[in-house]
Amino acid sequence: MVSLFRDDPRLAFDLLRSVFGIELPPLTQYTDRKGELDRHLPITGDTGELRMDLALSAELEQPEHRRAGIAVIVEVQKRINSVKRWRLWVYWALLAEQLKRNTAVLVVPLSKAVGRWSRGLGRLEIPMREGLLVLDHENMPRITDLELARLRPALVVLSAVLHAINGDYEIAQIAWDVAGELADERRWRYAAIILSAVPQHERDRMIGDLTMEERHELTELELNSIAYHDGRDDGKREGMLAGKREGMLAGKREGLLEGKREVLAELVFTILELRELPVDAASRAKIQACSDPDLLQRWAARAKQASETANIFD
Repeated sequence: MVSLFRDDPRLAFDLLRSVFGIELPPLTQYTDRKGELDRHLPITGDTGELRMDLALSAELEQPEHRRAGIAVIVEVQKRINSVKRWRLWVYWALLAEQLKRNTAVLVVPLSKAVGRWSRGLGRLEIPMREGLLVLDHENMPRITDLELARLRPALVVLSAVLHAINGDYEIAQIAWDVAGELADERRWRYAAIILSAVPQHERDRMIGDLTMEERHELTELELNSIAYHDGRDDGKREGMLAGKREGMLAGKREGLLEGKREVLAELVFTILELRELPVDAASRAKIQACSDPDLLQRWAARAKQASETANIFD
């Protein structure tokens, strides 16, 4: 999701105007500033460096003595994170101080619960802080105009995801079609972002018309994506929590392994499904019963090349 704003740096500033009604002067020279700011971020305890998702700046078309330009911090928030409440303002202060310009903080939550939490953060400050901007399905425009979608593909993918995760799939199809027309590396990256936001039945429908080669490309990208590795981490984390509830070290270890095993087993099934290889009852039972994560990883690797399902077990 962050890559959408990086691909189209003007997008964040356009949303400040169109969604939040903020009056901005004419701007130019939109720049990603995250790399040059990372070295200024402080170290905090055992959590390592504080790193914002994205920092953008824009220059004034007609420079003024009192204002050098505008900056925006973009934070895509997947989960409620109590620590982030404080870090958002650290990011804001750092960027404003380093660039010496007015700075906005734009939070993009990926669920209704995170959206409610994000909107309430400013009310927790004393006095209440009005400066936090939250972009979700409640205020994100529904981009259904195909001409605009082709002109601003990052915009339509952003719109598709924020609405699809809340049950509105119309824009996802438009974004999927536009992504398929792209001739550069954004094509499959955007496709993977869209698929991550829709339920399985919508996903199956979208990939139904892809060629076998296209399905391979998409699968390979997803296996290397942050979303996939987040899913593995979620499985591990849930397993660890289940183990903790047992109150014993053995329970924790078993819980962690079970979470990882379930994610990897699902990966094997997904690759086989994308390659249209039938899975009989015996093979399905064997995959589901496997308790060795390393073996499941080998099966997943073989599934990408096998001519039939039985070959992955050789």
